[in-house]
Amino acid sequence: MADDVEKGDIYFFYRPRIDVDRVQGLDDVQRFYLILVPDAAESARLLLVGKKRMPEILEGTQASTARKWAMVDMTGPPEAVGEALAPLEYETKTRGEREQGEAIPVGEGRYAIVADDGDSRLAYRLDSPSQPGRAQAELGILAEASYVISVRNPDLEVPGFPEDRPDYPETLREKFADERWIAVDDARLLDYTNAQLLLIGAHDDLSEEAVSITGKAALFETLGLKRREWPTEALQAGRLTEPSLRPDAREPEGDPSKGGRRGGRAARQTASASGIAHALKGVDLPCRRAELVRQAEANGAAEEIIEALTALPDQRYETMADIQRAFGEVH
Repeated sequence: MADDVEKGDIYFFYRPRIDVDRVQGLDDVQRFYLILVPDAAESARLLLVGKKRMPEILEGTQASTARKWAMVDMTGPPEAVGEALAPLEYETKTRGEREQGEAIPVGEGRYAIVADDGDSRLAYRLDSPSQPGRAQAELGILAEASYVISVRNPDLEVPGFPEDRPDYPETLREKFADERWIAVDDARLLDYTNAQLLLIGAHDDLSEEAVSITGKAALFETLGLKRREWPTEALQAGRLTEPSLRPDAREPEGDPSKGGRRGGRAARQTASASGIAHALKGVDLPCRRAELVRQAEANGAAEEIIEALTALPDQRYETMADIQRAFGEVH
């Protein structure tokens, strides 16, 4: 019998290409995201999905369209993930001031990850829209579906996958041994930025899976988004739609053509969720408060972040989610 690894909310978003006036199909989409918000944690994961759509469900075949890579783009409090989806404004050297529209919600539901005998599955069932429409069809989002899910060994090369690597602690690296891919039998494997996954289409009917999915998702409340302000045509009626919000005048982190983030370098020097995560890059978990402070100092973190970490309870921290939770309680 399969073991439950994790359950929670799953949300799907797409971000249209810059300067697209009307989104008519996949060619007008720049990035496609899925968000996992586990029930048992106060953190969320923002995953970038390769080829901008979910794998097709093709029974009895292993066609390339039935598999896709995905990468953890960020982890942190759900509200911080919500902020990363907002519109932004930035300066370019050649074209001056540019705007990047918000990511558009296109699906919400509940998910489960289960593992059994060296295999793991990600299964979900949509709450909204009640009937998938054209928007969902373009992105490969079904009313319900399951996928074989595996996580890549960061120490081995895999052609066709991004070069970025997660900073796994040794306790997780040991799980891979010499395997190129392993099952997601431990949810902590998904809690590190740049963790890479392989998704292979399995079933479009969850009765084929030994999995139970219950509950109802709450996208706007969980991510801290204002429903009355956010575009909902794709989420409610399955219609492709365009950004409508005005951006904050904040510089995105990294290349805006790759999705960018609000806050940027300045945010990494403040005691925010992203600042804490950046300051602790490479930390070997589990550890205690003193090790967190030493890692931040070694990474050249700002004094504000050092003070914030020093103020945390002196306890054992198993995951980044534990640290973010403690940080939220103190601040």
